[in-house]
This record gives sequence, structure tokens and C-alpha cells, in this order.
Amino acid sequence: ITSPTDIKNYLDGAFDEHHDQEQVWCILLNGNNQPIGRKMITLGLVNQSQVHPRESFRFAIREAAAGVIFAHNHPSGNVKPSQEDITITKRMVECGKILDIPVIEHLIITDNNYFSIRANFPEIFNV
Repeated sequence: ITSPTDIKNYLDGAFDEHHDQEQVWCILLNGNNQPIGRKMITLGLVNQSQVHPRESFRFAIREAAAGVIFAHNHPSGNVKPSQEDITITKRMVECGKILDIPVIEHLIITDNNYFSIRANFPEIFNV
């Protein structure tokens, strides 16, 4: 995985079952940024989802991931990140640093578009 488009393609179909609810997915990467697994880590409401680092990194630790990518959908179709999206991304990046499992990207996905938090807020990932 080398781009946000690769992430969106890798998650193609993942949001279909609960398309009207916000979902947060974690993609596990090996040392070459190749995906070794993916898992929905939370299923929320129409406009929000609670995310906690403990649940978010549990899968990554268990599977010995070298890095992670987080992605979530916005059922509203609005690809713009909320302040909560930015805050949780900062928190996840900080936790990833402590665990030595870097957060490579956080992508927001809608039916027709996506938004890369890394590309638009690179300072978050340079903690």
C-alpha cells in the first residue's frame, strides 16, 4: 500500500454491510507496507463512532503488525474530517509511537471520495 487510492481499493466492499453506520477499520501492515489483515474495530451510529486506542491496537499487537492504517466512512457523504476525527488521529499516532507500531494513514471514505488526513495534516504524523 503506497497511496490513499490503494487503501480505498483494499477496503473496497468492506463498508457495504453496514453502509448507513460509521465504521472504523484497521489495516495491518508488514515491514514492507504490505497488508497482512484488516478488521472492523468499531461500528457506530449514522454520524459518529467511538474509537479507543486499546481496541484499535489490540488486533495489531496480536498479529505483530509493523504499522497500521486506520480508515472510517462518513455515511453522510461529507468527506471533510470533523474536529473529533483530527483529535482521535492525533491520539492514535501518539499511542502508535509508544507501541512502536506507526500509524501510516487515517483515511475518511465516502461512496464517491476519500480524504487523507496524512496528506492534509502531515504535522499530526510527525510527532
